[in-house]
Order: sequence, then C-alpha cells, then structure tokens
Amino acid sequence: MRSALILVCCYVVLATGCAAHHRAATPNSIPMPPPAPVVISGSARESLPGDYLRVSFLPPGTAVTNLSRPGALRAFTTATTLYSPPLKLADMPNYSGLVNDDAKMLVAMRCRPSNPEAVDAVLATWPNVFLVVQRDVPVTSGACSATPTDAATQMACFAKAFSDPPATKVPSSLAHTFNYAATLYDADHTALAQWLQSNYGIYPAFSGMGYSVKDSYSIDQKPMSSQEVLVKSVSSEYILRNVPLAEAGCRCISVAPYPGRSNDPVDPDFISQAGGDGICKAVDRLAARRVRHKH
Repeated sequence: MRSALILVCCYVVLATGCAAHHRAATPNSIPMPPPAPVVISGSARESLPGDYLRVSFLPPGTAVTNLSRPGALRAFTTATTLYSPPLKLADMPNYSGLVNDDAKMLVAMRCRPSNPEAVDAVLATWPNVFLVVQRDVPVTSGACSATPTDAATQMACFAKAFSDPPATKVPSSLAHTFNYAATLYDADHTALAQWLQSNYGIYPAFSGMGYSVKDSYSIDQKPMSSQEVLVKSVSSEYILRNVPLAEAGCRCISVAPYPGRSNDPVDPDFISQAGGDGICKAVDRLAARRVRHKH
C-alpha cells in the first residue's frame, strides 16, 4: 500500500510539474516587447494620443490655472509617449522649439483628459489650424463678404477661405498649403500673424507639419534652410483648447530654479506622481518616478 501511495504521489508531482512547465512555455506567458518607435510615432499622429506633455518657463510666482496664459484660445503640447525614457531638462525643450531657462520657474504638466471633446485636440498642421480657428471664432454666413475690420473675424474668414484639394504630387499639395499659410507673414497680414501669436502661440517658427522644429526658438536670429527645418522636424505637436487644468485632466508641477536643475530629468511619470490633480503643485526639484517596492 505504501509503495502504491508513493507511486501516486510521484505521478501527481510529475504531472503538476509538467503542467506548470507547459504553462510557462505558452506564448501568452511570454512578455510582449514594446512597440517599435515607428509604430509609436505613427499612432501618435494618425490618432490622437490622449496623453499630452507641456513645459513652459515663467516668472517665479506666476499662477497657473489653465493650459496656457489667460486670454489665449489654444495651447501647444506634445505626445507624452515620445519622451519615455525621459530627457534631462537641458535637452527636452529644444525638441518643442523652446529653450531651457535656468532663471525662470519651470511648469511641467501631463494631461490625460477624460473628456477629449473638452480640449478639442488636433495635430498641429496648417489645415487643422484653419479648421479650429473656425470652431473657436464662429462667424455668420455673410460676415466675410462684409469686409470685417476686427482681427478675429478676419482670421476666421482667412481660415474659411482655405481649400485643401487632393493631389497626386506631394510637393504640389504641400506647396498649395504652405503658400497660403505664408501669406500670413507678408506686409498685408501683420494683424492676422499677431492674432495667431496672441491667441494660439503660433510664431514664425511654427511649421504647420504637425512637428515642432527642434532648435527653432531663435530662428529670427539664426535663420534655417528648408533642409534644416525638415531634418529637425522630430517631435509631434498638438494644439488643445485652453481650458482649466482640471478639465484637461492635468497633473502639474512647478519647479523653482536650483543648481543643477537642467541636468535632472523631466519624467512624465514623476509629474503624474508628484503633481497636483487639476492644480499646479510646487515641488523642490525634478526627479525620476518613485518605484514602490512590494514587501
């Protein structure tokens, strides 16, 4: 009887051990590799990421309640997924056409709106800009034929007049759009260029390709060739409606200047952990996300 019992026990151990080994070898238990960067970049452009990152440099003590400054209609952001693993502060703003300012307060926010319609995010292309201008500044059907005098209505009419017909040649299609957008910066449209700058944060460094132009912050002092602009178009950018932080689902931190701040990481996960929920919370210094160990 004892030998029979031992045999049964051995069978049970072997059977369960084999079953466990079999389960470990199934494809479902093998960790999936992360998506290729090209897939991440493509997904962030062809469909809205829903997870946005924004940094800015403001005078110390500036109150931050919205995505952008009071009175602005829109705010620029980038896709959070493009900045993992995180970059140090000295490098990160360059990809968004900004520059680090060690003397100012850093404001960094990560926004994941639960109601996407509230922020009305679009990839920052010129055709999309012309669409959202019409949503932000609705005009009556006859307003544009009456030669409006205010800049907001003029900009809405300019946006409404844009057409984007399909083409069989990419250069021709792009030239049509960029030539139209370029008229905003001629001598006859200075009021419209100023309106875009004040309300959307669109400066002459804006490409309208859905990409920020890296290192373009000082383009007025350091002109770029088209080759340089194309090569440095790296980070996708989006324009969101300038709503309160809570409405945009933002976690936000403000970081006063301190020695070595530029060498510390701008970690989106740290912003989520340390930032205020719908408010901008002051933190002493930047850091990587805190890993909670299980005991």
